Amino acid sequence: MKRLLRRAGLALAGLAVLVVCAVLGAFAASEVMLRRSYPKTPVTIAASTDDGAVARGRKVALLNGCHDCHGDRMEGRLFHDEMPILRAWGPNLTRIAAKQTDAELDRAIRHGVAGDGRTLWVMPSEAFARLDDSEAADLLAYIRSFPVTGEEQPRTQVGPVGRLGVLMGKFDLAPAMLIKEGDVALPDLGPRHAEGRRIARTCIECHGPALTGREVVKAPDLIMAASYEIEDFEKLLHTGIAAGDREIGLMTGVSRSRFKHLSHAEVQALHDYLKARADKLLSTDRIAATATLPNP
Repeated sequence: MKRLLRRAGLALAGLAVLVVCAVLGAFAASEVMLRRSYPKTPVTIAASTDDGAVARGRKVALLNGCHDCHGDRMEGRLFHDEMPILRAWGPNLTRIAAKQTDAELDRAIRHGVAGDGRTLWVMPSEAFARLDDSEAADLLAYIRSFPVTGEEQPRTQVGPVGRLGVLMGKFDLAPAMLIKEGDVALPDLGPRHAEGRRIARTCIECHGPALTGREVVKAPDLIMAASYEIEDFEKLLHTGIAAGDREIGLMTGVSRSRFKHLSHAEVQALHDYLKARADKLLSTDRIAATATLPNP
């Protein structure tokens, strides 16, 4: 009996060693992926300096959610606490901006590579990459308008479940997201919809580069916008309340923090663009369906 117990103990000890080795190996592999580096993209940009630059940059920041992660005064904050997946702080941009050049800031914002060469997690550079140079320059002017304040924020912590997601390819570095999604442009539906198309870029972070949706945040294809009358659409964007007086998770929060800053004219332009996009997609689908029908 003692011999059997001894063998069982040795077997359990061996199993425990294997489990520990597997866990350590998975941790090491995820750490390599988390620390993966990408080449620094050459950037040449300078913050806007004209009288209206800060006001324009503020609008860019509000619509793209900069304050959601970095706080009202850009001094950073804990914006996501969901361990064992992720605990994420938005860095203190007032301190970062005081030490970095415009090009270094822009590289982090639109390319996902920090000034010290680290590649960024959680930073939605795939959405900010769609800003043009003038918008980026205005955003830099706005960031630099804040005085240096607050403390340095901790770096993002990835828990065991989050690390498993990294190993399974569920989460990507910002530069990897840019590569994966490619240089996709929203459909150009003509001069009439140019303003709506510009505003629609603020939807990319959740709904994807072609507005076809993102599974990870359960954001749908924005073809559904065609079903909204303008009054209901404006109510959703300004209050977060959807048709039927419903709150709809992430969209409700985003509307209340970001889209409430859109004017009536901007909401109308976005609605017109999304309806025109839906009409084009539905028309294309009808043509494709007709082409597949057998000849009578």
